[in-house]
Amino acid sequence: METNRGALLSIVVASLLTGLSVGVLGSLFRAVLELANQWRGILIQMAHATPLQGFAATAVVVVAAAMIARWLVARFAPIAAGSGVQHVEAVMRGEAKPAGLAVIPVKFIGGLLAIGAGLPLGREGPTVQMGATIGGLVASRVVGDRESRPAIAAAGAGAGLAVAFNAPVAGAVFVFEELTRAFTERQMLAALAAAAVAVAIMRVGLGDAQMFLAGASVDQPLAELPFHFALGAAFGLLGAFYAALTTAFLDAVEWMRVIPSVVRAGAIGLVIAAAGWFSPDLIGGGEALAQSILLAPPAVETLLLILGVRLALGPLAYAAGVPGGVFAPLLAIGAAFGALIAAVAGPIWPGGAPSSLICGVVGMAAMFSAVVRAPLTGIVMTIEMTGRSDCALPMLTACMAAILFASLAGARPVYDVLRERMLAQQRRTPRGLQAHGEK
Repeated sequence: METNRGALLSIVVASLLTGLSVGVLGSLFRAVLELANQWRGILIQMAHATPLQGFAATAVVVVAAAMIARWLVARFAPIAAGSGVQHVEAVMRGEAKPAGLAVIPVKFIGGLLAIGAGLPLGREGPTVQMGATIGGLVASRVVGDRESRPAIAAAGAGAGLAVAFNAPVAGAVFVFEELTRAFTERQMLAALAAAAVAVAIMRVGLGDAQMFLAGASVDQPLAELPFHFALGAAFGLLGAFYAALTTAFLDAVEWMRVIPSVVRAGAIGLVIAAAGWFSPDLIGGGEALAQSILLAPPAVETLLLILGVRLALGPLAYAAGVPGGVFAPLLAIGAAFGALIAAVAGPIWPGGAPSSLICGVVGMAAMFSAVVRAPLTGIVMTIEMTGRSDCALPMLTACMAAILFASLAGARPVYDVLRERMLAQQRRTPRGLQAHGEK
């Protein structure tokens, strides 16, 4: 009994230390990235004063940022490419070794460069993998039981997600539902402690502002549930397409492996720069874009443009092999497609349909569920980000339909696919860690 108590105590201490470290590092990452996002839009607007020179300067900056971010990954920590969630999952399953210390600066600096320059990638990717790495390092020094150490690494990853979106409960649920798929006493203690401390630290430094303004809670009519099921079905098909496009771009980039990956990343950066030059709001993580759609949905034509551009740029940017996640881009697509469905189908749906705001909020959770297949995480995260707990039942309905129709379309959970690709690449390359065929 004393031994068990000592083990539990060491897990809690390690989790608290992990949460503290992730809270500080994740808050700093968020603060600098938000500043970069603000200045990116301002500088692009200023550059339009001299169109030719301004575009050239914009392109040079974005291309250079993408190339440097990719170089950091390829040179110092190849396993830091992409979101890192797939690597954390592989470690939890005993399929890969824990990431080394180099992942932390590469993920931090590379993520700031890539996402700050406008690549449509999620800020949660860097914080999740940095959190897992920190948790593993802390556990190796505090927790004597080797079998318990992965629980701290998973808790650190969950804390990273929690800090990225100011969503502590979603961070803990993410650990249980997606990373470990287990509800053990030790894992629950670790996940709850790390997420709580990390978000507390984040709120001290950055405040407790809700991520999205989405109106006040109201009663959601049960008669609208059939519409939410149909909405979820549409998201299931869209999510299957998004996952397939992500895989297709990764395949295309791997097929071009004779070209150095740094050059490929620069070419992708040039495409992002061109899109940002014409519409700065269409690039970047997408949080501001999602907020604007929720508050004042644009016309159908504009929503179609937003949806088309973001559907293409998100998977393309991920193929660059720079640090960045997929969660945040899915939120913008969810808001845009939800608002589009409300505008198009609402007038012809029997009895009317929910507002574009409600469809946008529900769409965030549905898109996440269709691509990631972690509906509880998506629902809880959306509720924490929007404050719309009244949409819980519509979200449950839509997410169920999204998963069903994504599966019927033949799509698999995106991180299962990414993890298998990562492991296959490790087996093919001499170092066992190269990404995207880097020489």
